[in-house]
Amino acid sequence: MSARRSGCQRGFTLLEVLVATAILGVAVVTLLGLHARSLGLVGEAENLTIAGTLAADVLSLARIDPALEEGLVRGRFVARKRDADDKTAVYGGALCERFVWSREVLPTALPTLRQVRVRVGLGGDDHVLAELWAALRVTGGS
Repeated sequence: MSARRSGCQRGFTLLEVLVATAILGVAVVTLLGLHARSLGLVGEAENLTIAGTLAADVLSLARIDPALEEGLVRGRFVARKRDADDKTAVYGGALCERFVWSREVLPTALPTLRQVRVRVGLGGDDHVLAELWAALRVTGGS
């Protein structure tokens, strides 16, 4: 008989290896789920950032409009400058074509001041991603 068998045995049993593998598998699946959620949040943050910038662009166009008429105007964004008319088709850059906007001009107590609300969302979706309000001075009251 061998004298080596009397000492302590080294290594892991099959059960220990299976339990460790199961724990590692659960950890990996959890991390993959967190990674997928993180990618979704990055996409959502990108849409919010683009929508906020586009809303500021529409509000800037309202600021330079000398005849800012009361009422609601809806429009879309275009990716090429030559397609823009600055009325209902506003240039927004390469990532903008899926977004739509609305601009509502409301009267105030002062005849030369208008309240302007700009909303931007994704086309086909009623969810507003960005909304800006401003009080703008108009030339000549109506």
